[in-house]
Amino acid sequence: MSNNLYIFSNDLRLSDNKALFEASKHSDSLEVAFLYNPKKWDSHNESPLKIRFQLANLEILKKDLKGLNINLKIIYAEGIEEEPLKILEEAELIEASGVYINKEYGINERRRDADLKNILETKNINLNIFDSSIINPDLIKTGSDNFFKVFTPYSRSFRSLLAKNFLELSPAPLKQKILLKESDELPEFILENKLHESALDLYKPGEIAAQEILEDFIETKVKDYKKLRDFPKLDSTSGLSPYFASGVISAKTCVNLLLNYSEDIPGTGEYSWFNEVIWREFYKYIIYHYPRVSMKKSFNEKYEDVRWRDDETSFIAWCNGKTGIPLIDAAMTQLNETGWMHNRLRMVTAMFLSKNLLIDWKKGEEYFMKNLIDGDHSSNVGGWQWSASTGVDAAPYFRIFNPITQSEKFDKEGDFIKKFIPLLSELSSKEIHNPEPEIRKKVNYPEMIVDLSSSRKRAIETFSNI
Repeated sequence: MSNNLYIFSNDLRLSDNKALFEASKHSDSLEVAFLYNPKKWDSHNESPLKIRFQLANLEILKKDLKGLNINLKIIYAEGIEEEPLKILEEAELIEASGVYINKEYGINERRRDADLKNILETKNINLNIFDSSIINPDLIKTGSDNFFKVFTPYSRSFRSLLAKNFLELSPAPLKQKILLKESDELPEFILENKLHESALDLYKPGEIAAQEILEDFIETKVKDYKKLRDFPKLDSTSGLSPYFASGVISAKTCVNLLLNYSEDIPGTGEYSWFNEVIWREFYKYIIYHYPRVSMKKSFNEKYEDVRWRDDETSFIAWCNGKTGIPLIDAAMTQLNETGWMHNRLRMVTAMFLSKNLLIDWKKGEEYFMKNLIDGDHSSNVGGWQWSASTGVDAAPYFRIFNPITQSEKFDKEGDFIKKFIPLLSELSSKEIHNPEPEIRKKVNYPEMIVDLSSSRKRAIETFSNI
């Protein structure tokens, strides 16, 4: 009889899970394990809301796995360094001939996997690692056999390779002959942020929920995605980011359905959304080939010398949505209350912090990760470095969004602002984007914490002097 052990990471699904399918194919009895590691989560700034969402998905997976004669094991560890030893202990306990995992691209996870391979080999246990990207990052290269640093040529290469059957989905895991043992009970995980406790109701867990959201988006929204995606009051985006971040649905599954529904034609909503999926793949590619980015160092090394301002008062005001700029404050309130923020607003708030306030982007990146239900290391650090002009294929340092202009353009009537800042709900569409001093005083809304014009000039001067 052959026993094997599969380890969940950011791939909490049964469908299109290559490592899980292969583990089931080569087993008579299979155990799947989830690494419960609060110390690692803290060191990686993982949001408690995201962890709670993952546990809710695990509860569903546990029931589905039982029907396949597969048990769920909770492996407890203290820090990522301890994970290889804990996995080895469990593999030995069940007399596993192999351990199966899907590849993660962060530098810590890659080091963990190298250590795991070495420690398993001492006990003659095979480590089987499967690529979790749509296309293996080692296969996408420039004409000069280097790795891309700019998105557009990367995306062209990515699209050209899709014709080589990279979109084939892995089958569901096979039912096992023997149930090894009963599944573990999932540990209780308390959310200290009570707003996030109620926010959980916004995100239905499970693969079926994710698939339904995908199908609804493709059938009813994707056509208009390009022209409507930047308006935060609209329900015009896919809503799949929490499911992407925890691997409840695969990018490959999404692209398959998209391309079955419509051709990938530039200028369409379908093409635009596919580009967003490719950006996710691009940021994984970047932290894999340029690991300094995974360590929160600037992709553009010269910007390690930026002299950021140490202004804790302004940073706290930004975190709490008290900057005196309605769109910024509404966006931060959305994050703090729901664990999610509209993508346009992620760029606007990030530019405001890193440019107008000239506060180190790493502080904002960490705050987002600690609060986002869809926090994804590669996408989050990539997006922040794009906004701060320190990253790969980033916005030039002199490109600085004016949050008032952005508000007037993308929330013209102020509906989004009114939803998250009720004390401004009686203001007209002309007043709400930048209320006059007397109006601010009347409704008890603060003055701006920074002058947008002079702070813009300060940022440009600081960056241009590097």
